[in-house]
Order: sequence, then structure tokens, then C-alpha cells
Amino acid sequence: MKNKYLRTKCTVKLQKSKHRKNEFYLLIESYPVFVENSKIPQRQFSSLNRIITTPIWDKERPTRGGKYQPKRNVDGIIQCRSDSDKEACKFAQDFCKIKQSDFDNKALYPELFLQKKEADRKADMDFIEYLRDLIKRRSVDVGEGVHIQWQAMIDRIQDFTGGKSVRIGDLNAEWLEKYRNYLITNKNEKGKTLAPNTQKLYLTQFKTVLIRAYKDEVLTTDLSKKIQPIKGEKSHRVRLTIEELELLAKTPFKNDQVRRAALFSALTGLRHSDIKKLTWDEITGDNTNEPRIEFRQKKTKNMTYLPISPQALKLCGKRQSSDAHVFQKLLPTVHINVPIKAWVEKAEIKKHITFHCFRHTYATLQISSGTDLYTLSKMLGHTNITTTQIYAEVVDPKKQKAANAIKLNINKK
Repeated sequence: MKNKYLRTKCTVKLQKSKHRKNEFYLLIESYPVFVENSKIPQRQFSSLNRIITTPIWDKERPTRGGKYQPKRNVDGIIQCRSDSDKEACKFAQDFCKIKQSDFDNKALYPELFLQKKEADRKADMDFIEYLRDLIKRRSVDVGEGVHIQWQAMIDRIQDFTGGKSVRIGDLNAEWLEKYRNYLITNKNEKGKTLAPNTQKLYLTQFKTVLIRAYKDEVLTTDLSKKIQPIKGEKSHRVRLTIEELELLAKTPFKNDQVRRAALFSALTGLRHSDIKKLTWDEITGDNTNEPRIEFRQKKTKNMTYLPISPQALKLCGKRQSSDAHVFQKLLPTVHINVPIKAWVEKAEIKKHITFHCFRHTYATLQISSGTDLYTLSKMLGHTNITTTQIYAEVVDPKKQKAANAIKLNINKK
């Protein structure tokens, strides 16, 4: 037998004040109300924070206790003598209609109600907590350097909000514009603003989070499209010349694993994250049989097939078991630049060289030797050739030829 449909009814009620005579609180009574995991109907009361003192009583409608019901007009509004009480009762009736509509929609359109309830739940989520959870979930996929950058982004957002929590529902175009302006104008203790490229990095990371939140259906719209990008400056990609690289290779260093890994990067163009996780089963061939690496890039997740030279293979050392790392216990990104700096200083090279500079060195030396951009793009594992074109601007023999094209016969006086 089909259950009887019980429609929740909302009514404006009066509750006598326990502290003052002739004062009545305006309430919304809802009945029957079924809460989750319960089949017993309940009576709910919602306070409106409104008090009246001049209700008109209906002498023809006594209650069971011998008192009287308040008089109502045809619209159900409680009648009062004072104008202020009339306005309060009108407000109560309007609010009652809204609450009644919510209950009716819940009964008639349960799926839409659940969707709205879920949307409200997501809107109330703490954005900072969502970020922390996202970092924890992605820690397996991203390198330690990215993990640290994301944590710095959280610190930056909390500084912007003054340590206050941010609801997902509070994120809108106005909030995003204020955060963007904060990145551009905020000054540190020394009175300096962030470098343009640092501003760009923080905003780009933030947009990445917004895209992820949209894909996770935490955000209903892709808010990343509402942020105007920050234009950074063209960064100077520090690299070694072939003479400097050879000098560094000849300079002995106590941390042989760091030395071999850095030179391996200069000969293959691999990132630190990919070298650190490289295992012997990803290296095929030998010195006489076209050695190459078959691996999945940690940054792009793309499968890459990279030929390497016998010299690069030699830097890997003696072959171990297939699941063993080629460069065992290689220092993480945040620590490896310390020994790199000491090694460069020992070689008396006056440049600020980090581990990633060896990848830049590989790219610029390849272009200098005549390797075309398309091939180099594949070797570096770039998903977009425009990224590779940056190296072509660094090393462009045509520019040098053009600079030398005009010659003047200038006689000295």
C-alpha cells in the first residue's frame, strides 16, 4: 500500500515572552518534518528575532487552554495595532512563504533538493583545507619542489586573508581580482614587492588549483578563466658552455653520485625528478647496441622514448637489478643544489648553476650543434614546441651573422 503523502506546513506562531509582559516572539512552526535516518515526524520552530506587543486576538477562536488565537487577514498575516508590529508580521509571513516553498520543492523534486544540498555543502567547504587535501592527494604525482611551492602558495593566501578561513562559496570574480592585486602590490618586511615572475608563478599555481577544483566538481564554474594573467619577465636561462661543462667534468668532487647525475642531465636533458626515479628496467641496449631510455615523465605523464649516448650510459654505472634505481639515494630537489654549488665553485666557474641548469645546457648545446627545434622538442619531452623556441632565442647564430653583416670603414683621425 502506498504511504500517505504528508505535506509539511509552515505557519507563523506567537510565543509569549517569559521575561516581559505583553511581549510575543514571532516564530515559524513547521510540521511534520522528517529528519534524516528517522521515520518519526517532528515539529520544528525557527526564530525570526522579531518581537511584537500589540497583536489583535480573535475572540471567536479560543485555544484548548482557554486563550485566543491571533487574528489573521485573508493572506494569513497576524493583525496588530501598531505599524511597526504590522511590518514585523508581514516580514514573518513572507519568510514563512519562502520556508514553505523549500519544503514543497523538497517533496516534489527530491533529486533537485539533494543537488542543492550538495552544492550548499561544497560552498561551505574551507578552501584552505581543500588545498591541503589536494596537496596530500597529488604528492605522489608531483615532485617535492612543486609540493613546497604549493605550500608557499597556501601561506600566501593565508597572509592575504589575515589567517581567516575562506569558504569555497566566497570565491568569486571580485575576490580573485583582490588576490591578484595583492600579489602585485603587497610588500615584504624590506618594503619590496614580489618579482614579476614570482607573482606570475603564484597566480599560475592558483589558477591550476581552481581548474582542479572545477574538475573535482567542488566549483560549479571554471573561475580560472575569470583571472587576468600577470605578465612576467623573460627569465635568463643560465647554462654552461661546452668548455665550462668539460671543465666541470674534469673537476673531481666527493659526491660522485651528484656529479654523475648532473652530467647525465647535461647529456640527456632529463629533469632531476625523472633522473631520481629512473630504474634499470627503463634503460635498454648497451654501448654497442643503441642505448635508450623508455620512461614516463613525472611532470607531463607522457611516455618518452629517448636515445642516449654511450657516454651518458657509462655515467649510470654498473647495471643492477631491473627494479633498482640507477642513481640510488639521489638528493631531493630542495637539497641537491647545495653540493652543486660547491662543485661549481671548486671548478672556479663564476655562474649561479643549479641542477636544472644542466637541462638548459643540453638544450642550448643541441641547438648550437644544429639540432632542429622539432627534434629537440621531442628529446626534451616538451608538449608544446613554443617552450623549446625559448632556447632558440638564447642561441641564434643567424642573429650574430646579422649583427656582423654591416661593416663600416671608419678611419681614425
